[in-house]
Amino acid sequence: MVPRPRPLAVVLLLAACGGGDGEGAATTTDATTGGAATSTGAPASTGEEPTTTPTPTSTGDGDGDGTGAATSGEPALPGPWDEGWPIPETPQIPGDPEAGREALLNAGYVTCGIPYILFGLARGFLGDFAAGEPLPGRTGKNAEVPYNWTVHTPSSGVEIASLNCLECHAGRFNGELVLGLGIADADFTTVPMGDLIENLPILDIFPGALGEIEKFAGRYKAVGPHIKMLTVGTNPADMLAVQLARHHDVNTLAWSDEPLQDIPDVMAPVDPPPWWRTYKKHGLFYNGMNRGDHRGTMMFASSLCTDSVAEATQVLSYFNNINAYLETLRAPKYPFAIDTQLAATGEAIFKNHCAGCHGTYAEDEAAETYPNLLLPLAVIGTDAELASTGADEIRPMVDWFNKSYFGTILQLVVDDPFVGYVAPPLDGVWATAPYLHNGSVPTIAALLDSATRPTYWKRVDYDSKNFDQTTLGWPFITTPYGQDGAADDERKFIYDTTKTGHGNDGHIFGDPLDDDERAALLEYIKTL
Repeated sequence: MVPRPRPLAVVLLLAACGGGDGEGAATTTDATTGGAATSTGAPASTGEEPTTTPTPTSTGDGDGDGTGAATSGEPALPGPWDEGWPIPETPQIPGDPEAGREALLNAGYVTCGIPYILFGLARGFLGDFAAGEPLPGRTGKNAEVPYNWTVHTPSSGVEIASLNCLECHAGRFNGELVLGLGIADADFTTVPMGDLIENLPILDIFPGALGEIEKFAGRYKAVGPHIKMLTVGTNPADMLAVQLARHHDVNTLAWSDEPLQDIPDVMAPVDPPPWWRTYKKHGLFYNGMNRGDHRGTMMFASSLCTDSVAEATQVLSYFNNINAYLETLRAPKYPFAIDTQLAATGEAIFKNHCAGCHGTYAEDEAAETYPNLLLPLAVIGTDAELASTGADEIRPMVDWFNKSYFGTILQLVVDDPFVGYVAPPLDGVWATAPYLHNGSVPTIAALLDSATRPTYWKRVDYDSKNFDQTTLGWPFITTPYGQDGAADDERKFIYDTTKTGHGNDGHIFGDPLDDDERAALLEYIKTL
């Protein structure tokens, strides 16, 4: 099966946080499938390394009920959270969530694209990037294009279809499109947009059409070779950020086809996290480098064609609404049966071994906690390429951002008080496979038992209905060879953890748990 299958069902309803009730005599409960969240934003990440700790599973008094300090969000035992630094909260600019949803789905925050009159011809050359179905609820011409494209008229006066934030932030689970779920099957091993001029039979009979195609294709010709991924499902968000800084003037934001900044290429795959975590987060990105106004990096991530301060200022005028909309989003409920008795056992384990980094969860949202902890690389132990290059090789990108117009909105911070990764909230984490910041671990079960993580693996298929309810992730097979030993038609489907930036080490905190404890913990995670 090819990547990114697109069934017609689309879930648009917001759902409250899923949580097992842990009570009653029944051993299972059926959750509704109508809980898909709706969200938006930039390709950049908000989720980070899940964290547990290798300590005994009993509480201090040995009753295992998770009472005492654990119930208030304070872990009962020492753990990696003791090495963490809490990112302080920065108040966000208030906005109108309804206006934010409208802007997310219909506004032209990406200001280059394909002339709408030619979009039907161009789709055939864009592969999966234009293969999606229309999004129910949109109107006018936006009801006729794939959900990840938006029809609008920029300052050129030429009506265009441009990619929007849902290109990376509308994934599929259980056969349905979930707005705000990071996409896990996008194929960025090729970037065909730069070849449109060669492939599309254009006659410049429509005023401005050729100019728009040249602008759109020219941008991707410049950045495309530098953002190609090795594996289907991984995302080049941070690699794209480097290219945006390389080609835009730091003072005026004017575009240059030739690089203006000396910033090296890096291989830094990321797994887009769900945006329903946004309302809890003090620091966006895996390394927590956005610790201020979230609008700044959201705008920057969609600024491929933002070529002036005036244009950026206009986009800023409504991104407070988009951010406000994101903060209304909540995780879907687990759509399959849950063994509530086993989940109750797992809750006590979670409180003692996971809550210190990932927070506590409850039916009443006001009773939940989340510590927003940045953890040192030496503590979390996961692939360091993304965080370390941000503070070293690609530090010029960070410096460019902080000196540019975007730096007037917030300043990125990559090494204060140390370089590390942020442990994310785990709302709806069962829907977000694969795991770790680079998507190197296919299931939560493997995340909790590092000895079972495959060195080389590939998904059995890309059918989002094919979900492993026991291990919480995508069914996969291991291969005896990595990408270098694979056939040409198989190579891009193999996740090779020996490649730079693709390592699956670290997060060994679940290793001391026994099989029964892990099974109970996995069952509890279904309730989040």
